Amino acid sequence: MKKLFIGLGLFIVLNISTAYFFLFTSFGNGLVSSFIETKVNEKGVVNFKFDEFVLSLDTLSIKANIDTTSTIQIAGDISPFSLKLDLKYFVNITDLSKLEKFVNQKLNGKFTTNGEIKGNKDLLLINGITDLFGSSSKYDVVLKNFAVTNIDFLFKQLHIEQLLHTLNQPLYAKGKIDIEGNITDISLENLAGKMVTTIYEGGLHNNTVNEAFELKLLSPKKFEGKINTLLKPFLIDNNIDFKTSVANLTVNSAKIDLKNNAIKSDYEVVVEDLNHLYDLTQMKLLGDIKLNGEIKKAKDLEVTGISNTLNGTVNFTLFNDDFNAKINAIDVVELTKMMLYPSFFDSKANAVLDYNLVTQKGVLSANLSNGQFLKNQFSTMVNTLARFDLTKEIYKNVDIQSQINQKVIDSVVAMESAYTSIDVPQSRVDLEAQTIDADLNLKIKKLEVASKITGNIKSPNIKIDASKLLENKAKEKLEEKIKEKLGDDEDMNKLIKGLKSLF
Repeated sequence: MKKLFIGLGLFIVLNISTAYFFLFTSFGNGLVSSFIETKVNEKGVVNFKFDEFVLSLDTLSIKANIDTTSTIQIAGDISPFSLKLDLKYFVNITDLSKLEKFVNQKLNGKFTTNGEIKGNKDLLLINGITDLFGSSSKYDVVLKNFAVTNIDFLFKQLHIEQLLHTLNQPLYAKGKIDIEGNITDISLENLAGKMVTTIYEGGLHNNTVNEAFELKLLSPKKFEGKINTLLKPFLIDNNIDFKTSVANLTVNSAKIDLKNNAIKSDYEVVVEDLNHLYDLTQMKLLGDIKLNGEIKKAKDLEVTGISNTLNGTVNFTLFNDDFNAKINAIDVVELTKMMLYPSFFDSKANAVLDYNLVTQKGVLSANLSNGQFLKNQFSTMVNTLARFDLTKEIYKNVDIQSQINQKVIDSVVAMESAYTSIDVPQSRVDLEAQTIDADLNLKIKKLEVASKITGNIKSPNIKIDASKLLENKAKEKLEEKIKEKLGDDEDMNKLIKGLKSLF
C-alpha cells in the first residue's frame, strides 16, 4: 500500500512538473506559442505571429500581430488554477479589409478598442472603449461561467459617413448616431433588453443618391429621428419617430421575427407640404397628405395603406412590384388644385389603378359622377359659337379608360348629358414634358363640334372647328330670310328643305 501511495505521489508530481515546464517556463511558452501559431496559420486564412508570449503562475503578457497590419495585446495578473484574471487588453486593426475572409463582407477603414478584464469563471467583467465609426463609445460585458449574461453599451456620435465607408457602401448621407442599450440575455430563445437610437444632424449627399437611384434631388434633404427598441424572445420590436425635410414617419410597432426573418409594421406618413416632393416627382403639388397603413415582409413584400384626402378616400396595396389603388369619391376640383392645373370640371371620381413599379406601366379605369363643366376657355368658346352654355349641363357618368407607360398617359373618354355628348377618342398627357394632345368631339343636340387641345397642361391651346356650326347658322339664316320674304306654307317648306340640302 505504501508503495502505491508513493507511486501515485510521484505520478502527480511528475505531471504537475511537466505541466509547469510546458506552460510556465520560457521554453514552455515558446512551445505553446509556436503550437498556436502553427494551428492558426495552417488554415491559410491569416498570417498570425506572436511578438511576445509570457505565461507564468501569476502574470500573462501577450503581443500578437495579424497580417502585419493589426495587433492584439493582453497583459496583467492571472491565477491559472482559480481562473482569476486582472488583465488589460488593446486591439488595433488598421485594415478591416483583412476581415473579409471571416465575415463575407468587404470592409474598409480601421478599428481600435481597449479595456480591462477582471474576475473569475463565476463572474467576469469586461469594460472597454472604442472609436467605432469615429465615435467615442464604451461597453460593459458580464459573463457567468464564461457565458455572456449582460451587455451595457453607449455609442456616442457614430458618424454615418464612416459607417457607410466601413461597410463599403456609397456615401449616401452624413450625420451622427447615438445608441444606448442594455441586453440582459443574448440567447434568441430568452432574448431580453432595450436600446435607444438617436439620429441627428442628418443629410443626404444628393449627387451620390442621384447617381445611385437615377433621381434629380436638388434641395438639401435633412433628417433626424429616434428609435426605441425592445428585445424579446425571437423578436425585435421598434418604435420609430423619423422626421425629414420631405415627410415625417411614425411607427408604433415594427416587429422583426428572428425565427423566420419576417417583418410586420404599422406606419403613418405625413407630408405637410406636397411641394417638398418636387425633387422626387418632378411635379409641383399643392397641399398636404397623410397615409396610414401596414407593412409585411416574409417571402413577399406587402404594403397596405389608406388616405382620407381630396374629400374622399384612397386605399392602396403594394404586393412586391404590383401597385393597386382604389379611389373613392374624391373631388376632381380639389385634385386639379393639388396638381396646380386649371379647374375645368366639377365632379366626384371613383377609380381603380393597376400599376407595375418595375415596368412603370399600368391601367386606370375611372368614373366621374354628376359632373359639371366650370367656366373656362373651352366652355366660353362653345358658348360664343353655338350659343349654348355647357356649364349648365349635368353629366351623370363620365367613363375614362387610360393606359400608363412610364410618364405618358393615353386616355379615351366618353360622357353624355341631356343635350350634349362628348367623346375623346384619343388623349395623350406627358407628365414629364407637362404637355397634352387630345381630340375632342362635342355634340350639342344635332350640332357637331370638333376640337383639338394641345400644348402645356396648365395653359393648353384649344382649337375648335367651327365650320359645321357656321354651316348650320347659314342654313338657319337662309330659312329665316326666305320665310320673311315668301311666307310660311307647305310648298315653301319643301323649297327651303331642298335649298338646305345643297350645303
